[in-house]
Amino acid sequence: MQVHVLLTLNLPEPDLERSLQAQAWPFALTFIHNEAPLGFGANHNQAFAQSQAPWFAVVNPDIFWTAGDASFWSALQQDIWPARVGMVCPQQHDADGRRQDFTRVLMTPWGLAARVWRRWRGAAPSGVAASVAQADWVNGACMVFRAQAFADLKGFDERYFMYCEDTDICLRLQLAGWSMQGVDWAVVHDARRNTGHSWRHLAWHLRSMLRLWMSAAFWRFVRRAR
Repeated sequence: MQVHVLLTLNLPEPDLERSLQAQAWPFALTFIHNEAPLGFGANHNQAFAQSQAPWFAVVNPDIFWTAGDASFWSALQQDIWPARVGMVCPQQHDADGRRQDFTRVLMTPWGLAARVWRRWRGAAPSGVAASVAQADWVNGACMVFRAQAFADLKGFDERYFMYCEDTDICLRLQLAGWSMQGVDWAVVHDARRNTGHSWRHLAWHLRSMLRLWMSAAFWRFVRRAR
């Protein structure tokens, strides 16, 4: 399968670019240079506009692909999934092979209150789904979209600068009649989880959650689930 990597430099990083250009890669590599920093969704929408492949992978820079395993790429090339599968989701593990909490149930205002209460009482955190099949959404660190589905949704909602754009697109995907499919193939996610360490990231997260809770997609999904 031919792979074309579109690497966005949200800020100028000449040393990194020179280093990457000096190496031989088993795929085509194109750099996208932003004149000003863009949000998560806007960057990926911009990359999708340059893609002509039948599948479009959204991949964080902290994702590491398993070397030498071509089974996932072969599955994409053969398109083994039903036609209405709009996104396939590799498993996400940490560096020690433990499964990460990338499959989630929808966080609601009342669910957040319950979660804070559980944390205050020292109980196990809630909000994690056991599988993609049971999840309402998956995190945006590694999402592989059928190009037709991504185009039908018009990509990410760029009003989310960072956080919750992954939740929003998963809800809209399912409301539009597409489905999410988990796969056994795994990637390593070296997650930073900056919300707990940065006031700026926390502010972005809270603002995005409020936007999500006021969106039509959120309330349509909640009504459908009930």
